[in-house]
Order: sequence, then structure tokens, then C-alpha cells
Amino acid sequence: MKISKVFIILYLLSFNALNSSEINLSKNYLTIKDFLILKFELFLNNNIKNLFKGAGITNIAYQNIDYTVKIDDKDNIEINLDAIMDNQRYKAKKYSPKITDCNQVRNKIFLNKYGYSFLTQKYNNLVNENSLTENLNKTIFNISSIDNNLKDQILEKTRIKINIIHPKVVNNLSCSGRLIDNELELIVN
Repeated sequence: MKISKVFIILYLLSFNALNSSEINLSKNYLTIKDFLILKFELFLNNNIKNLFKGAGITNIAYQNIDYTVKIDDKDNIEINLDAIMDNQRYKAKKYSPKITDCNQVRNKIFLNKYGYSFLTQKYNNLVNENSLTENLNKTIFNISSIDNNLKDQILEKTRIKINIIHPKVVNNLSCSGRLIDNELELIVN
């Protein structure tokens, strides 16, 4: 009886070993599309924390940031960010987000800079197309199989949409544009 159990266990183990030897991961390749999505998601996951530093003192306090990254059939990259304002703080406080807040979400995530003067909240050119392009090339598009021409094409086809979600729905704000635009444009509903 014990010998038959041993043989059954050995048989099952050999069957699993045969199945695992049939799996060959070296035949499967990751596409550049999938790799870019992965790199964007890793970058966003690592840099969203920039929005929470100094929150409420120099900029809006957010309680959560949700994001998705997709590439469509025409190789357009779409980054969607939902920046959810701190419910406790802004439910009572009379503050409506502005287009500068929308741009600052993108700027803080991708360059860890506001791009606007502290007191006047006027655009200060610290975040511009060149600085965004340089940082993206260094952090996301640093893939050996992508040449400079392809990087430029990808950057032109990469768009971002940011939704700033206020506790009072009427104060919600959305902006969009190319990821590397100096300033994103307000979406009017």
C-alpha cells in the first residue's frame, strides 16, 4: 500500500516536471507597446508621490491619484489621470481648481516642478517642451531599440488627460493635450 502511494506521488511529480519543461519563455517577446505601457506605469507609480509633498501649503492637497495608460490601434498613447482632491479639506474650503492646478499635476509628476511662480501663479517656463522631452527620453524612452526619430514620433502621439475631482462635482476640472505641451488646455463640458 505504501509502495503504491510512493509510485503515484512519483508519477504525479514526473508529470508536473514534464509540463514545466514544455514552457519556454525565451520564445515569447515583449512588444515595444507593452514595454512602453509598463515603463509609463512604473514611472507614474514611482512619481505620483511628488504631488503629495507640500500638499495644501503650496498647492492642492490630494487624497488619491488614479491613472491608466493605453495605446490604441494607431499607436497613440493615452494617459488618463484622476487627481482626487482631499475631501475633508475642500468640502468646507471655498476653492475651485484652475487650469494652473491641472498643469501642475502633470508638471509635479513628470518633472517634480510646479512650472508656476509661487506667489503670482504665473507660468515661469521651468517646465517646457524641452525639459519634458529631455526627462521622458531619459526615464521612459531610454530603450536601445528606439531611435531619436521614433522617440519624437512617440512623443507627438502621447496625450494626457487630467481630471481634477473636487468634493463638489460642479467644481471638477479637466484638461488635456500632448504630454509635452508647455500648458495643457481646459476641456469645457
